[in-house]
Amino acid sequence: MTRLFFTLILLHLVYSYPIVWYQSLSVGVNAGWGRFLYDTQSHQNLLTYTDYATALPSSCVPYFDDGPNVLVLSANQINGTYQQMSSIASPEGYIQEQSILFQIENSGTLLIAMRSRLPNCDWFGLPVVTSNDQGKTWTFLSYLDQTNSSDGQFNRGLWEPFLYQLPNGCIAGFYADETHADQGWNQIVGERVSCDDGKTWGDEIFAAALQDGVSRPGMPGVARLSNGSTILVFEVCGSDNCNIHYRISDDGTTWTGYGLGTQIPDQMNGPFVQVTPMGQVIVTSACTNVISLSNDNGNTWFQNEPPAFNVNCSSGGPFTWPAIYNVDDQNAVVVLVTGLSPGVNFEFGREL
Repeated sequence: MTRLFFTLILLHLVYSYPIVWYQSLSVGVNAGWGRFLYDTQSHQNLLTYTDYATALPSSCVPYFDDGPNVLVLSANQINGTYQQMSSIASPEGYIQEQSILFQIENSGTLLIAMRSRLPNCDWFGLPVVTSNDQGKTWTFLSYLDQTNSSDGQFNRGLWEPFLYQLPNGCIAGFYADETHADQGWNQIVGERVSCDDGKTWGDEIFAAALQDGVSRPGMPGVARLSNGSTILVFEVCGSDNCNIHYRISDDGTTWTGYGLGTQIPDQMNGPFVQVTPMGQVIVTSACTNVISLSNDNGNTWFQNEPPAFNVNCSSGGPFTWPAIYNVDDQNAVVVLVTGLSPGVNFEFGREL
């Protein structure tokens, strides 16, 4: 829940290496929380990030700038150009950030889930907005979740939403939830399901949780495995040094008992998971900035060599909020997001 900067990298990565870089693109200055989507309807590369005015919101203190805007851009990996498509302003008096793009498979409708809060931390919410014109305009749709009152506490909030289409066509919204801390669940990965394209959401599911008063599973990422199961990755702070764990569900909503799953070696803080069309599972995370690969649905892992970046937080490098994406099902292009410099930067690449 700290301010992060991002670099976006597109690479053609399935089973062979190395990568040759051929195009770079930089956008924004006071920018953070970058996320990406390949729009299968318009065949555009869409980027969303939070554009801050000057000062950065911090903890539960007054914020004197206008609230940050969530921007949506269209980027071209051939000539390194981009075009701003839309801007979603924070409602007056609120701080709105941490946006993630999502596309409903059948209709092509775009959704963005965000984290919103009052500067004094009396309220947190996860608004969902929708676009039917390929990201040009957005309208409010629903709240994935919201607090009744956080009583001015920064550690009773809702964070880092993630949207995922379930095998049955419904949409699952995952997020970090601190609202059960007074009952011994310091933080959990919560999940709610919508079967009406995000208009309404069901009761909260504890997807990753341990009632020990210490463990803080959070920053969830989700993907569909080649066998049809769902893999959920998350950090476990508090009790396990923010190492990355995963759990697997047959249907994406049924998680056997309460627990923290299985650790993925060499991954720490803020993870992201993707599965290539070839079925390979790819995981990266915010502290180590390495890429872990699995060819057996998470039973065993190995690292991609060389790493995308030779930086990590233990050696003084930046914390990041990374992400990996399949951009084109035919070419198995993926995107890696990492934070090496201010602003949001693209680097495009392909296999040799």
